[in-house]
Amino acid sequence: MQRGPRMTRWAAALLCLLAQAGCTMDPLPSASAETTQSENIPLPPPPPRPLTATIYNCIDTSGQRRPSQSVQELSAAVPQDCAPYLIDAVRSLSPGYLSLVERQHVDELLRERQIATLALNNAAQEAAAAAGASAVVARKLNTLKVAEVLLVGQVVAYDRSTRQASGGLAFAGIGGTGTIVTDLITFSLRAVAVQSGEVLGQSSATKSITSLVVGGHSVKIFSTSIVDFELGGSGNEPVGLALREATRGALAQLINRGIHDGWWS
Repeated sequence: MQRGPRMTRWAAALLCLLAQAGCTMDPLPSASAETTQSENIPLPPPPPRPLTATIYNCIDTSGQRRPSQSVQELSAAVPQDCAPYLIDAVRSLSPGYLSLVERQHVDELLRERQIATLALNNAAQEAAAAAGASAVVARKLNTLKVAEVLLVGQVVAYDRSTRQASGGLAFAGIGGTGTIVTDLITFSLRAVAVQSGEVLGQSSATKSITSLVVGGHSVKIFSTSIVDFELGGSGNEPVGLALREATRGALAQLINRGIHDGWWS
């Protein structure tokens, strides 16, 4: 009769061990975007007018592959195209710092403008023919906005297992283990003047990516047999959210330095 409460206490201790991911403070992985969003980085007041900027590409140059138990893993550890993260960082800024123009799909944009111009001219010709006019003035769309600054971003490093801690404890046939591993992702961003090609400024930001593995086991010895019970789990902080935070941090640093140095105006 005394074994029931005793086993209940050990089971509760085991469950607490497995749930330590939710009881321990940072750094711990989380798949929830709400728990990984950082506060807005304070920026100085915006310049008198926003800079017109563009992004052609933003790629991963680290060459790291996703860790796997297999012999070879072809999936990359970091998204190969980080331009959406950089565009999202620019769009998250308060108005007055940057005006972003499209260049990644400029070929499609130019073709669509040609179609739009043709449609405008056909409509003008039909209107002139209905009115009996002999001459039609060709209509064109406004000229595309020219960028002043080119933003060049890239993932320059993905360092694995920069910090690792493991531990375990067992008593009276009941025990558990835990391992925390921290990787680092580094994002670099520079601003280049379109008119002169001069590198106006460069910044970089590093974000940690934490993985947690916990497990527990229980061994019970009976008169004729032994029962061994094991339970484990793992969690990994999403790489995309870490890259998002690193991109925003690098952009905020670049703006701070640009306004301080005087070229962001």
